[in-house]
Amino acid sequence: MLIKIRKIITLTTFTCLLFLVGCDAVKSAVGIQQSKVWLEKVHFRAAENSNNTSPVKIHIVIAYKEALAAEIGKLTAADYFKKADRLKADAGTDLDVFSTDVLAGSTKVLDITPSQSSGFVALMFARYESPGDHRTNVSADYEIQVDLAKNDLKVTPIKKG
Repeated sequence: MLIKIRKIITLTTFTCLLFLVGCDAVKSAVGIQQSKVWLEKVHFRAAENSNNTSPVKIHIVIAYKEALAAEIGKLTAADYFKKADRLKADAGTDLDVFSTDVLAGSTKVLDITPSQSSGFVALMFARYESPGDHRTNVSADYEIQVDLAKNDLKVTPIKKG
């Protein structure tokens, strides 16, 4: 009889733990964070006259700390590129940077493989010669199409997160 009671208690405890693992309060208490970044693949298509026919440098930045995400989220592309090396050096493993150059009149695909599973934000910065923010949040989609026009970029979701 005592063995049956222990089995029932053990089974009940195990079932309750499984249920609680799905609760946000438990995830928060044990430090489990769900990623807000889903991006996996970026398709680029540059117009013949994009950036006055100069290559467009692209950085896709994933921040893994909330304060870092807030800091980077305030930057225009021009400000970001001035600080990019220092930001990466200071942030270390709390920041992933995926970089590529896209030539005018070309297409390109960039695969994104985050180093961690708990990203707060993914931002895309494009270095254009023309004035403007030239940045966008790309966190919420798995796959996107980026059209690089003469003076700015346009992002279209292909596969939503």
